[in-house]
Amino acid sequence: DLHADVKKITDKFFALGSQVANFLDAFVKGQGALPTTTGSIRGLPSAWRRGFGRPDVTRPSLLFMDLPDPSAPDSASRNLAAGSILDIVKGNNRYHIPVFGVSGCGKTRAVIELLSQHWGFYFNAADDDWGSGDMMTLYGSIRDHLKDLQTSYTVVDLEANNAYARKITLLLFLSRLLVFKHCLSVPDGSETFTSARWALLQVCPHVLFRDIFNALFLKLLDLQRHGLNPLLLLIRNVYEDAKDRLIVRGCLPKIKDGTRLLVINDEAQFLGDQFHGFFQSKSSSDDFLRPLLSPILHAFRDIGKDQFTLVTCGTGLSINTLFWVQSSGSELKDDSKNFEYMEFPGFTDLESIKAYLSRVRRCLLDAESKRVFDERLPQDALEMLFGKLVGRYRPAIVAIEKIVEHSEHGSWKALIEDTEDKLVAWKHRTIKGNLCRELNRLDQKHKDTRDDASEDTVLDILRKYFYNRCFRGEHRLEDDSVNASLVECAFGRINIVGRNAVTVVDEPFVFKAVENYFSATDPGFQTALRELMDRTNAAAQGNLFERYMMTVFSRTFKSRRLSDWPHQPSILEMCPDLVGEVDIVGWREPALLQGTTHAMMSMEEFMDAHVNHHSTRNNMSVAPFFFPSNKPSGPDMVFFIRIDGRKIVPIFVQTKLHQSSAKLYNKLWEKALTTVSASCIQDHAKDFQKFCPDNIYISMVVAYPMVCGARLPAVEVPEKDARGVQQVVIRVCDTNFGHIFPEEHVNFIDRLKNAGKRAANGRDNDDED
Repeated sequence: DLHADVKKITDKFFALGSQVANFLDAFVKGQGALPTTTGSIRGLPSAWRRGFGRPDVTRPSLLFMDLPDPSAPDSASRNLAAGSILDIVKGNNRYHIPVFGVSGCGKTRAVIELLSQHWGFYFNAADDDWGSGDMMTLYGSIRDHLKDLQTSYTVVDLEANNAYARKITLLLFLSRLLVFKHCLSVPDGSETFTSARWALLQVCPHVLFRDIFNALFLKLLDLQRHGLNPLLLLIRNVYEDAKDRLIVRGCLPKIKDGTRLLVINDEAQFLGDQFHGFFQSKSSSDDFLRPLLSPILHAFRDIGKDQFTLVTCGTGLSINTLFWVQSSGSELKDDSKNFEYMEFPGFTDLESIKAYLSRVRRCLLDAESKRVFDERLPQDALEMLFGKLVGRYRPAIVAIEKIVEHSEHGSWKALIEDTEDKLVAWKHRTIKGNLCRELNRLDQKHKDTRDDASEDTVLDILRKYFYNRCFRGEHRLEDDSVNASLVECAFGRINIVGRNAVTVVDEPFVFKAVENYFSATDPGFQTALRELMDRTNAAAQGNLFERYMMTVFSRTFKSRRLSDWPHQPSILEMCPDLVGEVDIVGWREPALLQGTTHAMMSMEEFMDAHVNHHSTRNNMSVAPFFFPSNKPSGPDMVFFIRIDGRKIVPIFVQTKLHQSSAKLYNKLWEKALTTVSASCIQDHAKDFQKFCPDNIYISMVVAYPMVCGARLPAVEVPEKDARGVQQVVIRVCDTNFGHIFPEEHVNFIDRLKNAGKRAANGRDNDDED
């Protein structure tokens, strides 16, 4: 008898005085909580994913910080997406809510918040994540069953496979229901057992005690010998009993008889990828083959009929899967006709990072913890977080967790760089979550399947994005619709513009990952630059060289002080204030994404950002190099240097790199110098002198490999202008170029020059250059 078998198992599992019963009784009454950090910064939640060992007691898990609780005065959503989903749930007319978003955008936090505010059940299909491991046990059971069938039968019985998967799913849910029912049976727990406590138990059972859900599920698997219909009837009765108890006891938030409970399937993309072709839709009108996710969702629907709202989400969850999930099962089709995209805003500017850190600070236990927290995360750390990791939530939050954990003074810089490195570096492509790993997977999948329809499209879009950022200074690529492939592979985010959902690629670490990937997979990475040059005229080639000079300047200032450059007269003699260690204002590694253009902002806006606003404009990071319009005549490139961390000096550069065989005579020199002198600069930034805080600006003419004419006049030191601003003129040509810039960059420009010269002469023979 099925009822007797279930009672036998539960009587033993929940026996009075057993460890499980004692733990649950205490937990329901309000005892037991997540561990909190100790050490210098105390009071933040500390937890760990299933399959991972317990972290150091100083490492927080900010995923669980400041969760809403219906019993608290402030029970509002902290996460915008969670609030949006909750509004839909409260409408009580949706059977299914698919949640689609890029990896790291905050989906898991959103559904944890959702369960903290609304009663429901949490399942996670990943093998090393939050929640119980019961879904992986389900997967293993079905995998073994199908494997046994394949050795015995040559024909796939889709209907039998569906029935088996649905039965195992019913047993999975029975385990969860029986624990829920026991919690609702504990005396004196109606005021302390809230939806937030129930959510915490489901998301962190291994942290609070042990995985009781999977332990009970393993025992219930012995009941699969019973028929599907008796099992379904039993589970419906258990569910109705549990829901009646929830209503009668008035646990917060209170519900009514018609309230739908949630069933959340997190990391559902794993189930959507497994055993495709072994299952089919339950709907008789739909003959398409399905993966394992299909019978699992149908089993939940069969249990609840109109009692549940299914929430399906996960990193990389296929948009195609979401559409068939939403539409399958004709008797349970959703009322909505269109898929609703949700926006996960993430960290949009410096202020949003500051606001988040203020929330963290409020959760700290004492004044000393707050003092240490402020010390470990100074303003410079916030700006670096913004510059490197602005965008989706997870990367910046991981860096913040590392900074809180480590006590070394000033370690924030190395920890932020390490977080970025793990995310974008080719050498870390074996690490889960690394973006190069994802591109490598796409490339390998394309090679294996020869599918030109999706993977090629993603790589082509990213190539376009890469070149636009490098050579046009465009910081944002926007698709006026949702490009599901870009979102699934973790490179594009969904934004809601007006009432339309669009895909944007604009995060700084995404660009770095793309650069690292193409650098590693194309050993002759600079061939792309050569191809561009071979197809362009001399002026366009000069523009290309200007872009490359961003990298050259960065490496040069790291290896040699400006005051040590070989020059006549010496730079020290011309301006002693230029002596000292030099760095480029606003520079961020790696080097290629560093330019912006007149199409993005005016020269005055660019200069104002770097001088007065810590290299930001409208709370967005501003690249260190600016490329003005070529009309009217003026500098080719503008950037700022910082000397000894204090003095800030603008540099206006005119490049003559495309003049590969010319000599630098008086007339050409004077014309070039004029473009970087006050008269022409003012055509682009009328009051540029106010952005010379130390009353110095540099006019630099880089003419290489041009040869200085014999009668070329020596560089003079002009008089200060009426406002007391000093112009310093620097000339770089064949006599000092090779002594100023690093050898590899000189060689590379020489190689590009030779390639351009051969292309112009029609003699490019594809040699080693």
